[in-house]
Amino acid sequence: MASRLDRLVTILETGSTRLIRETAVNQLADWQKQHPDELFNLLTRVVPYLRHKDWETRSTAAKAIGKIIENAPLYDPNAEGASPSQEPEPENGLVKKEEDQMILDQDELFSLETLDVASILRYGRPLLRGGTVDLAVAGLDPQKRLAHQKKTLNGRLGLLGRVFEDEEMPVIPEHVASPGTPQEAASTNGHGRLDSNGNDSQGHALDESKLSTRQLNVLKRKRKREAQKAAQGKSGFGDLTLRRTTTAGSDLDGDTPMPDADAKKTNKMADYFSLDRPSDVDEDTKVVSEFKGPLLPIKSEIEADESMEGAEWPYERLCDFLKIDLFDPQWETRHGAAMGLREIMRVHGAGAGRRKGRPRPENDRLNRQWLDDLACRLCCVLMLDKFTDYSSDTSVAPIRESVGQTLGAVLRHVPAESVHAIYRLLYRMVMQEDLQLEHNVWAVCHGGMVGLRYVVAVRKDLLLQDSDMIDGVIRAVMKGLGDIDDDVRSVSAATLIPMAKEFVMMRRSALDGLIDIVWDSLSNLGDDLSASTGKIMDLLATLCSFPEVLEAMKLSASQDEERSFTLLVPRLYPFLRHTITSVRLAVLKALMTFANLGGETAQGWLGGRILRLVFQNIVVERDQDTLNMSMELWSALVRNLAKDPAVLADEFAPHMEPLMQLALHPIGVPRHPIPMNGALFQKPSGGTYAVPGAAQGSARKSTPPEAERSTKRRRKSTKVEESSAPTHGHDVDGHMMQGDVELVGMDVLVRSRVSSAKAMGLIMSLLPPAQLAAYDGLVLQGLASPYASTQLSAAMIIDEYAKHCAAVEAPARFIQPLQRIIDEERPSHYRDLVSFVQRVRAQSLALINLFRDHGKVPAHKLPTLAVVVQGEPEAGPGAFSVANAEKVVGDDFDKLKKAMAPGQRLIALPQLNEARDGAVQAIEEAKAAKEARDARIRAAAACALVAMKVLPKKPSPLIKAIMDSIKAEENQELQGRSAATIARLVQLFTESGRRGPADKMVANLVKFSCVEVAETPEFPNHAHKTDVILSMQKEEDRVDHPDAAKFAREAKAARITRRGAKQALEILSQNFGPELLERVPSLRAFMEEPLAKAFSGDLPAEARDPEKAFGQEIVDAMSVIRTMTPTLHAALHPFVMRQVPLVIKALRSDLSVFRYMAAKCLATICSVITVDGMTALVEQVLPSINNPLDLRVRQGAIEAVYHLIAVMGDAILPYVIFLIVPVLGRMSDSDNEIRLIATTSFATLVKLVPLEAGIPDPPGLSEELLRGRDRERTFIAQLLDPKKVEPFQIPVAIKAELRSYQQEGVNWLHFLNKYHLHGILCDDMGLGKTLQTLCIVASDHHQRAEEFARTGAPDMRRLPSLIVCPPTLSGHWQQEIKTYAPFLSVTAYVGAPAERKSMKDQLDKTDIVITSYDVCRNDIDVMERYSWNYIVLDEGHLIKNPRAKITLAVKRLKSNHRLILTGTPIQNNVLELWSLFDFLMPGFLGAEKVFMDRFAKPILNSRFSKASSKEQEAGALAIEALHKQVLPFLLRRLKEEVLNDLPPKILQNYYCDLSELQKKLFEDFTKREGKKISEQAGLEDKEAKQHIFQALQYMRKLCNSPALVMKPGHRAYEDTQRFLAKQGTSLEDPAHAPKLGALRDLLVECGIGTEGQDASDPLYAPIKPHRALIFCQMKEMLDMVQNTVLKTMLPSVQYLRLDGSVEANRRQDIVNKFNSDPSYDVLLLTTSVGGLGLNLTGADTVIFVEHDWNPQKDLQAMDRAHRIGQKKVVNVYRLITRGTLEEKILGLQRFKIDVASTVVNQQNAGLATMDTDQILDLFSLGESGPGLITDGKGGGADKNMEGREEDMVDIETGDVRQPGKKAAWLEGLGELWDKAQYEESFDLDGFLKTMK
Repeated sequence: MASRLDRLVTILETGSTRLIRETAVNQLADWQKQHPDELFNLLTRVVPYLRHKDWETRSTAAKAIGKIIENAPLYDPNAEGASPSQEPEPENGLVKKEEDQMILDQDELFSLETLDVASILRYGRPLLRGGTVDLAVAGLDPQKRLAHQKKTLNGRLGLLGRVFEDEEMPVIPEHVASPGTPQEAASTNGHGRLDSNGNDSQGHALDESKLSTRQLNVLKRKRKREAQKAAQGKSGFGDLTLRRTTTAGSDLDGDTPMPDADAKKTNKMADYFSLDRPSDVDEDTKVVSEFKGPLLPIKSEIEADESMEGAEWPYERLCDFLKIDLFDPQWETRHGAAMGLREIMRVHGAGAGRRKGRPRPENDRLNRQWLDDLACRLCCVLMLDKFTDYSSDTSVAPIRESVGQTLGAVLRHVPAESVHAIYRLLYRMVMQEDLQLEHNVWAVCHGGMVGLRYVVAVRKDLLLQDSDMIDGVIRAVMKGLGDIDDDVRSVSAATLIPMAKEFVMMRRSALDGLIDIVWDSLSNLGDDLSASTGKIMDLLATLCSFPEVLEAMKLSASQDEERSFTLLVPRLYPFLRHTITSVRLAVLKALMTFANLGGETAQGWLGGRILRLVFQNIVVERDQDTLNMSMELWSALVRNLAKDPAVLADEFAPHMEPLMQLALHPIGVPRHPIPMNGALFQKPSGGTYAVPGAAQGSARKSTPPEAERSTKRRRKSTKVEESSAPTHGHDVDGHMMQGDVELVGMDVLVRSRVSSAKAMGLIMSLLPPAQLAAYDGLVLQGLASPYASTQLSAAMIIDEYAKHCAAVEAPARFIQPLQRIIDEERPSHYRDLVSFVQRVRAQSLALINLFRDHGKVPAHKLPTLAVVVQGEPEAGPGAFSVANAEKVVGDDFDKLKKAMAPGQRLIALPQLNEARDGAVQAIEEAKAAKEARDARIRAAAACALVAMKVLPKKPSPLIKAIMDSIKAEENQELQGRSAATIARLVQLFTESGRRGPADKMVANLVKFSCVEVAETPEFPNHAHKTDVILSMQKEEDRVDHPDAAKFAREAKAARITRRGAKQALEILSQNFGPELLERVPSLRAFMEEPLAKAFSGDLPAEARDPEKAFGQEIVDAMSVIRTMTPTLHAALHPFVMRQVPLVIKALRSDLSVFRYMAAKCLATICSVITVDGMTALVEQVLPSINNPLDLRVRQGAIEAVYHLIAVMGDAILPYVIFLIVPVLGRMSDSDNEIRLIATTSFATLVKLVPLEAGIPDPPGLSEELLRGRDRERTFIAQLLDPKKVEPFQIPVAIKAELRSYQQEGVNWLHFLNKYHLHGILCDDMGLGKTLQTLCIVASDHHQRAEEFARTGAPDMRRLPSLIVCPPTLSGHWQQEIKTYAPFLSVTAYVGAPAERKSMKDQLDKTDIVITSYDVCRNDIDVMERYSWNYIVLDEGHLIKNPRAKITLAVKRLKSNHRLILTGTPIQNNVLELWSLFDFLMPGFLGAEKVFMDRFAKPILNSRFSKASSKEQEAGALAIEALHKQVLPFLLRRLKEEVLNDLPPKILQNYYCDLSELQKKLFEDFTKREGKKISEQAGLEDKEAKQHIFQALQYMRKLCNSPALVMKPGHRAYEDTQRFLAKQGTSLEDPAHAPKLGALRDLLVECGIGTEGQDASDPLYAPIKPHRALIFCQMKEMLDMVQNTVLKTMLPSVQYLRLDGSVEANRRQDIVNKFNSDPSYDVLLLTTSVGGLGLNLTGADTVIFVEHDWNPQKDLQAMDRAHRIGQKKVVNVYRLITRGTLEEKILGLQRFKIDVASTVVNQQNAGLATMDTDQILDLFSLGESGPGLITDGKGGGADKNMEGREEDMVDIETGDVRQPGKKAAWLEGLGELWDKAQYEESFDLDGFLKTMK
C-alpha cells in the first residue's frame, strides 16, 4: 500500500492543476522540516522525476528539491562548534593518509583557467534533442555507469584533441569479473531485490598496463574501498533511474535504522542478517512500514559512505550523478539535471566540496575548486548544446537557458576571480576571435550570450567595480546585436536589459554607439520572420526610459538630423504589421514609451501619419492582446495631440475619410466576403497599396548582404523604410482585408469593428465641435447605408462618441436618426445579406422547373421570377424578394399541383415536396439572418441613445430593442454591450425615480437568467418526481429527443439568453455595489420571497401544482441566488447567508427538482462565501446524510456534496475530510442513485486526501468541528493504510489460533464493516481467506444480535448471510464453518431443484446460507426476496464478465455488506475489476463506458507492442489513477510477504462431496459387504485380512471415480448403465467424479490453466502461475487425471508425467526437464515412484488426489517440492471426499503423527497395525472419523495444530522449519502495487530490466 509520502511524491507528476502540484511541493518541504533525518529519503523519491519526460513534472520536481533542501541545515565544517581537530575515526583499517589522498583525487576536476575551449568546440560531441542510447552503458548498475560516463566524459567533450568514438572505451560485459574485485553479493540491496538494472554488479576489467602508477594507486585504493564496502554488507545501492520506490526496501536509503554502533565496529554479519525486527523502531513515524521482512541497513547512492559521513558535503553523490546527466544525449535529462543542480547550488552551493577537519582557508579553496569545476561543465554544455525548440513564433533553447540559470546559482557563491574566469570563458565563446573556427558558430555565440546574461544579472556588484568586464560585456552585446543570427541578437538585447541602468550611468561615452547599433539593427531587419525584433524593441524602450539616453539622443539629433526622433521613431513603423505577434506587441510598447515622453521629443513624429498607422492596426489586428495595446497607444497618442484640439483636427483631417470608410466597412457572410479597398491603407512609408486587397511581395527589397551592411549604415532614413517595410498585403493581414469570414471568424471581424468604433468615437469627442461636420456626414451616411453591418458600426461610433463627450447636449444632433431606427420599420433587405436571397431564388426556381419537367405543367401557367434580387445594387422595386418566394411555395405550389394530371401528380409529388422543403428552409434562413441584423442595429441605436441619457416617455421600444439583443445576440461582444447598457438604463430609471420600467427590466433579466434548462430545470416537467436525484438524470435526459436538431437549437438559444442576462445582472451588481438590494428592491424580492413563502413552514400545496407558477418561482429564486452570489458586494453576503437555512430546507424537500436546485445553489454559496457556507453545510446538511428513515433527506445531502465538489475544485481541500466519511457511508446506500452519486463523489475526493493534511485550518470552524475532523482523519489514515486499522477483538469463540496477518485481515474487514464499505480480500491462496471471512461474519452476527436485544431497532433484526461459491467448494465451506464456528447454523442451498424446493422458504431461519453460483443464477427470484447481512462471493472473479447471467443475478441481491474473495482479482483485463466493483459499489468506477474510456482502453493500448510513448504514458497514468481509486478496498498479501510468520509448508484439505452415482454404489456395497466384513474383522488369518483389504481398495477407487470400479464384469454394471442412460451421461463424465472437477478448480485457482493468462498486467504481475505436482496412488487414476482434466478441461496446461512405466534411468531426465523449464505447469506422479528421493523444487504446489494409509509416504511426497533449494512457500492440497473412507484415512494419519510423533517407519504402517474397530469405522458412511480432525490436540511437538492443517514441524528432524526466502525471479517484482512497473514502461533501464 502506498504511504501518504508516496502519494505526495506521485502528485508531483499526476497533479492535475498547478495548485495541487505546488501544494504537494510545500508539503514535502514541511515533511523535511518535521523529520530532518529524512532528507535523503525524500530526495531519493523526488530526484528520479528530474528525468521525467514531462516538462511540468521536471520543473515541479526541481521546485520540490529546492524547497526540501531549504529546510536542511547548511553544511559548514568550519562553523563555530565544529572543532577542526575532529577527524573521522579511522575504522576498518582505512588509514588516515589514504583517506587524504582519496579526498584529493582531484584529477577529474576541470579548472576555468585551463579549459581547452578550442578543442571542445572542434571535437566535442554536440548535444542535440536526443541521441541513441548506449544499451551497454544503460545496462550497468548506477555506480558503474557513473564511473564509465566519467571516464568517457573527456572524450565526449573533445578534450582528447580528436574526435572520440564510443568504441574506444568499450563497456566491459558484466560476466567478466575484474581481477581483484570481490564479486559483490549480486547487488541485491540487501533485500533480495535485484538492483534496478537487473545486473550483477561487478567491476570493469581494465587494461591495467596502460595506466600510470598514480592511476594504478587510485584504482587499488578504490578496490580496497569496494572490498570494505562489500564486507560491510553495503554492496549495492538503489538506483536513481526513473522509478518510484513504493515497496519498502527497494531504495529507502535514509529510512532504515543503522544497527547500533558496536555492531558496526565489530562488523558482525549476524546482525545484518538476523530476522528480528529491531524492536525500537517506531513503525508509524517511519515513512514506510510495509515491508514485513528483515530490515537491513541500505544506503542510497546519493548519501555519503559511512566512512565519509559528515566528512564530506552531503550532496556530493547526488551532484555526481547530475553533473554527468548534464551531458546526457537526451535533452529532457539535461534539462532535469540542470534544474536539479540549480536548486542545490542555490541553497547549498557554499558548502560544496568542503571537508571536515580542514582549516577554513583550505576549505574555501576546495569549495572554489568544486564550483569552478561545475562552472566549467556548465560552460561546456553551453558550447555543445544545439537543441532549440520553437514555441509560438519564437525559438527557445531550453537547455542553454536552464544551464544559464544553474550558472547563475553557482555565481552567487564563487569569489570574484572565479567570476572573472567564467566571464572570460563566456566572452571567448561570444567573440570567437581566438578559437580558429572556420566560421562563426551561432549556437556557441548564443550559449555564451546566455551565460553572460546571467553573469550580468547575478553579479552586478562585480560588474560595477570592474571596468574591463563592463566593456567586455558591452563589446559582446554590440557584436551580438549585429550578429546574423536572430537568436543571438535576441539574447544579446536581453543581456543588456538588466544592466541598462548601470550601463547608462557608467558608460555615457558608449551610449551613442549602442543607440546607433540598436536603431540600425532595427532598420536592417528586412526579414519578417525575425523574432529578435521584439527583444530589441524592448531594449530600446528600456533605454529610452532613462533621461540620460534621451539627452544623448537629443544631443546627437542636434548634430546630425538623421539622428533626430523625427526620423528615428518612424523606423519602428514598419514593424507595426510584422508577422510575429510578439514583435507587433513590442513595437506598440516602444511607441508607447515615446508617446509618453511628451514634450518636444514628440513633436517631430507625433502626427497624422502615426495616428493612421495605429488606426489601421486596430482595423486589421486579430490578436486580442495586441489589439488592446493598440487601443491604449491610440488613446495615448490622441490625448497627447488633443492638448491642442485644433492641432489634432489638422493632423487627422487628411486621414479622416479613408479611416472612417474602413471603420464603416461592411462585413460579409461566409463564402461571400466583402474585401476592403487596399487603396485606403497607407504604408508606413506613406504610399498606399496599389491593388485593392491583393497581397504583393515585390515591394520588398532584399536585405543588403553582410559585408555592405556597415558601409550602408548612413543611408537616408526614408529609403531605409522602403526597403524594410513588410508589405501590408502580406499574409498577416490578407484575410482581414479580404473580410474572409470563414478564415478569420465572425467574432474577430465584429471585434475589429467595435474597436474601430471606439477609436473613432474617442477622437470625435476630442475634436473642436466646429470641425465635426465632415464626420457627421459620413456617420449619418453610414446609418442610412444599404449594408446592415455599416449601420451597426455607425451606431456604435455614435455610442462611443456620446460616452466620451463631456457635455451631454453635444451629441444631441444624432437623437433623431437613432430614434427613427428604433421606431420605424427596418428596410426589407440588406446588401450584405444578398447571398441569402439569391439562394432563396435558386431554390424557388428549382421548384418551378420541377413542375415544368416532371409535372408537365405548360410554361404559360408557371410564374416567372425576376432575375435581379433585392439587395443587389441594380435592383429596382420589381426585383425578386423573399415575399415572392413565399408566394411560390404557398399559393403557386397549390395551384400548380391542381394543374397537373393526376398520373403525373402521383409520380412527381415526392420530388416536388422535397424541393418545396428546400425552398422553405432557405426562406427561413434568409428571414432569420435578416431578423438578427435588424435586432443588432436596433440594439446599437438604443445603446447610443442610452449613452446620451435619453429616457423617452414611452420607454418600451427602447427597452425592447436592447432586451432582444440580450436575448438572442450570438456575438458575445455585442451582447455584452447591450448588457452593460441595460444595467446603465436600470440605473438611470432608478435615479430619475421611475421605478416601473426599472422593475420590469429586472424582472425580465431574472426570467432570462433562468431559461437554460440545463441550469434551471422547468418545474412542470419535474413536479411529479420525488425520490430521484435529478443530477443523475440530467445526463440521461440528453439522449434522444424526437427532433435532435431543433432541441440543440433551442438549447443554444437558451444558453445565449442566459449568458446575456447573467452579464447584465453582474454589471448591475458591480454598478450598485453594496446598495444593490435597496436600489433594486425587486431583485431582492425575486430571491427572497418565494423561498420564505415555501419553506418557512410546511410546503404550500400550490408549490406542488405543475399548473401553477409558484413552483417555478421557487426554482428561479434559488437559480438567481446562484447567479448573483459570485458578483455580489461583500457587504451583501449576510443577506445570502440569511437565505441559507431556507435553501437547506429546500434541500430536504420531497420534490427532486427543489433538492436539485438547492444543491447547486448551496454549492455556489459555499464556493463564494466559503467559511460561513461550509460551516453551515458541515453543521446542518452533513449530519442528515445518514438519516435512515428519509430517503429524500439523504438524496438532497449527497446531491449537495456532489455539486460542491464540482463547483469548488481545489478550493475544497481544507474541507475534504468532513465530506469523505459521509460520502463513504452513502456508497452502500439502499438507493441506487445515492450509491452512484456517492461513489462518483468519493472517487474525486479520495485523490485529494494526501494533500489535505498540510493545509492550515480553514478559519471560523468551531472547536467541535475541528475535533470531529481529527476523528475523521484517523479514519482516512486507516482507509489508505490497512496497517493503521485498530485491532478488532473478535467477540465470539472462533476455534482457531489466528496468525498475525490473519488478525490484520480481520481488522481490515471489521473496518470495512464499521464504515459500511465493501471490499475484495485477495490474499494469495493458502493464507486463510475463508477463516478471516468467517471471523467477521460471525462477529457481525453476534454484535447485531446483542444490539437488537438491547434496542430492538428494526435495522438490527436478525438477517442471514449468504455465501456464494463454486459448486465444488460448498462442502468445503460447510466443513470450515463446522470446524471454526460451530455455533453458526448453516443451510446448504444446493443440490437438485427438488431438494431446493423444500428449503426455499426457510432460508432466513439459519445464520448462513451457502449456495453455488449456478443455483444463485437459477433461483435468483427466490434469493432476491430475502435481505442479507453479508454476501460473500468466494472465487468472486467468476463475476468478471459484466454481462454474464450469473453476474447480473448476483447484483440483484440486497445486503448490508458485500465481500469478494479471490486470489486473482484481475485475470485478463481491468474491465473485470470494474465488474467486481460494480457488485461491491456500483458507480464507484463510473459507468462501464466511462471506465472503458478512462482506464481500460488506455491501459490496453499501452500494453500493445507498438504503443507510442504517449500511449504508454496514458496507460501508466490510467493504472496509477485506477490504483489510487481502488486501493483502499483491496487487501492482498502474498505468501512471500507474510512469510516470516508463516510455515513454509501449508497443508490444506480441499473437500468435495460424493456424486449421486457414487452415493448409490457406496450404499449398495455397504449393504452387500458390510456384514461379511464385520464378521471377518476379528479374525487373525491372512485370508480375512486380504478380503478386507480388497474391500477397502474398492471403496478408495470408488471415491475417485465410479469409472474405476464399474468395469463391464461388475454385477451392478447393467443397472448403472441404465441409470446413466436415463440421465444422458456416460460413466466417464467428470460430473460423477467430483474430485476431477475439484482438481480442475484447484488448478485454476492456483493460476494454472486460466485462459489467456496475461501476466504482464501490472495490477496482476505478482500473481504468478504456480507450478504443481499432482500425486495419485494408482496409475489408472493418473490416466484419468491426464485425459479428463488436463487434456479436455484445461488444454492450455503443459505437463510431464512420471510413473512406474517410465524406465528408471529416464526418470531423472524428466525431473531435470521439469525443474529447468518453467513452461511446464504440472508434473503428474504416482506416490510410489515420485515419492522417493526426487528433487522437484521447480514446483510450489503439491496436490494429492489420493492418500496413503501411511502418513510418511505422503509427507515424503510433499517433500519432493519442499526441500533445500525451494525458495517459495509450498502449498499442499489434499482432495478429500467428505464423509467417506478418505476422511478416516486422514484422521488416522493425523492420529498417528500426533500420538506417535516419533518417526513412524514404513514397517509399522500397513493395515496390520490397525485396530479392528477402527477398520469397521472406515466403512460406515458417517459424519466423521473418530473425532480426530476436530480435536486432535496431541501432545506432539506442534502446538499449532489446533484445527489447522499447517505443518510447522519437520517430521524428519523435529526442528521448526526456517521460513524460505523470496524466489529470485520474484525479486524484480516487488509487491502487487509496486509503482515501479508503471514507471518502467517509460524508462529504458526499466525496459531492459524486464528483458533480462
